[in-house]
Amino acid sequence: MHPKQICDDLSFLGSPLVLDGDDLYIEHPEKVYPELVEYVQSHKKRLIQYLKGEYTVQDHKVKQTIDKIIHYYMGVDQKMNPKIDDWFNHDYESALKFVKLLVVFWENGWRDLKGSVANFEDEETDKLSLEIYERAMSYFKGKKL
Repeated sequence: MHPKQICDDLSFLGSPLVLDGDDLYIEHPEKVYPELVEYVQSHKKRLIQYLKGEYTVQDHKVKQTIDKIIHYYMGVDQKMNPKIDDWFNHDYESALKFVKLLVVFWENGWRDLKGSVANFEDEETDKLSLEIYERAMSYFKGKKL
């Protein structure tokens, strides 16, 4: 989900997100379910980037694509799975890059495999994610690698 949507949803509930330097707070957290608070915490890094104006449309496209590929590997049913499966079966290098990306997320502390990687992103994961995204878009647009 785009950080803007998360912020909008919380504001609608009367619990807007507040950025204080590099920290994030939910005003009136008692108005939201604990699961929503956990969701916000699991996306804290992206939310802070968004609220600072450092989260671009391109960033979201890349991160959303990586999230979809992670869901594919975790067996989550989504419309995109057959396309991802076809891509990885024809682009071995992308599959290897993605495995490397998962290892870097793990090294960065990502242990809840069904949880978001948002708080475990860094320059290396951003670089690998962009490379994977660009290869995916090239493949899906018919420029087979």
